[in-house]
Amino acid sequence: MIHFIFPVFNEKENLPGLIAGIRRTMAGRPYRMVAVNDGSTDGSLEYLKDQQGGDLLITGSVINMNIGAVFSAGIDEALVGAADDDVIVIMESDQTSEQDLVLPMAERITRGGADIVVASRYLAGGRYVNFPLPRLVFSHCANRLMRAFFPVGSVQDYTIFFRAYRASVLGKASVCFGPFGLIQSKGFVANAELLVKLSLFTDRIVEIPFVYNYGKKKGASKINVLRTINEYFTLINYLKRILLKYKMLVGRVQ
Repeated sequence: MIHFIFPVFNEKENLPGLIAGIRRTMAGRPYRMVAVNDGSTDGSLEYLKDQQGGDLLITGSVINMNIGAVFSAGIDEALVGAADDDVIVIMESDQTSEQDLVLPMAERITRGGADIVVASRYLAGGRYVNFPLPRLVFSHCANRLMRAFFPVGSVQDYTIFFRAYRASVLGKASVCFGPFGLIQSKGFVANAELLVKLSLFTDRIVEIPFVYNYGKKKGASKINVLRTINEYFTLINYLKRILLKYKMLVGRVQ
């Protein structure tokens, strides 16, 4: 079964295409969607309620405009009743996550033995399209920075939302870090934090090429670049301490 998690903050223009696309892609297959409303004020929640059914669950984050809380709420909900080998896909709700990649990503887990599949803009065949130049430079720098401090196998794209996870790996990490510890970041750096922490539990992490077409997005971006830059340096210091503590704990157990 595939469980979809997507954060929703004022995405009323994008939700019809997203939900219809998932339903079309998954027709005849077991799946469910977990929409995490993050305090939307544009009618997104009302639209979700109109679409709610057996395949769509609506939940919410405790703190508005907190990506970490959104991810945590969605993961917690998706893990309820999920089998170990189920696939959990986190994607953006602004239609920039390519839905045609969902089944190939899931297959890399169900048949290919991967635990995490990253939709990568840096792998051969992947790229950015219609992306603002300042954001492009920032994204490249952020990914280089994370690779330098926290190399995760051959992974190149640390900052992308769009990934597929084996449910058991998310479950193990959630138990280890506790209900409020898996994701501490509040902003968009939560993507990188989650990847680095999960790399402690598996080395079966692969990438597939992803063309990120920013032109598909309707509405303005929610990211604050200056704040996010500061969050990356805070994250690096935090992860250094976490990885050191984890290695010390593992050493004691061994």
